[in-house]
Amino acid sequence: MDWNLDHIAWARRLKLRHLEIFLTLASAGSVTAAARLMHMTQPAVSHWLSDIEDLVGTPLFLRNRGLCLTEAGEVLARHARRMLGDLRRTSEEIESVKSGIAGRLHVGTVLSASPVLLPRAIAALQREFPGIYVEVVEGLVTPLIERLQRHELDLIVGPLDVRGHQAGLRMEPLMRDTFSIVTRPGHPLARLRRPGWKEAAAHPWIMPPAGTVSRGRLEEAFAQAGVATPSPRIETASLVALQALLHETGYVSTLASSVAQLYKRLKLVDIVRLPEPLAFGAVGMMWSADAPSRVLAQLQDSLRATAGMQQTAG
Repeated sequence: MDWNLDHIAWARRLKLRHLEIFLTLASAGSVTAAARLMHMTQPAVSHWLSDIEDLVGTPLFLRNRGLCLTEAGEVLARHARRMLGDLRRTSEEIESVKSGIAGRLHVGTVLSASPVLLPRAIAALQREFPGIYVEVVEGLVTPLIERLQRHELDLIVGPLDVRGHQAGLRMEPLMRDTFSIVTRPGHPLARLRRPGWKEAAAHPWIMPPAGTVSRGRLEEAFAQAGVATPSPRIETASLVALQALLHETGYVSTLASSVAQLYKRLKLVDIVRLPEPLAFGAVGMMWSADAPSRVLAQLQDSLRATAGMQQTAG
């Protein structure tokens, strides 16, 4: 690969500070707001903006009442986020080598879809490779994909859906799971011998946020049963919040069956005995073809092995 940048006239004059200020302007929407965020004067920020536009040779913002990215600005912003993300990751990797850490991994998870799989896989990984440091970030699929594209994450573990394909990510299914409807222990719905979706809809619900895979599967199940989906009283993707809310409110909710069974063994929830399981679909991993971590393959192997054991046991 040719690393000579002489044919890109502005590349050698570009500074990381240009990219920092440019992205802050894009986020803040005005020179005044960006100057305040960066503790700089407005003339100084304006100078940096003028300088980077002169370097690139095209306007990066439309100046109306605020700043709005031009098409060229959108292109630069996309790559600038990745460049600064790569710089942070490079610094982390160098510090890891200097301190004796084998490697660092930043993992995003939709924890409600992988609450048993991911912790077991990380524990197995660190038993085999104790020098690998892992950071886990919980969130929804779309924001996690954006962070993966900026190289802030190495891997996402969660439900596989079209958004991963649209983002050009590599995707690999690991296991299939089902949903269970859950309540606090002793709830009237869980005591019924033959509960159905009609009985479930008669109670107030805690649901996953709108637009999530979990919510979509739940709405499909109500529709297939010919029952109107109840309006949720509460929406949350947090397992901790869900567990606490179930006990405080007596509402009804849904969990991945793997975690529902775990919580039932711990006497934290009851599982409603529906006649048919609620399919969740494939749970797997998503990553970028140019993932920056040098130890990503070890975690992927651990996830595959853990998923295999979990499916066999389940």
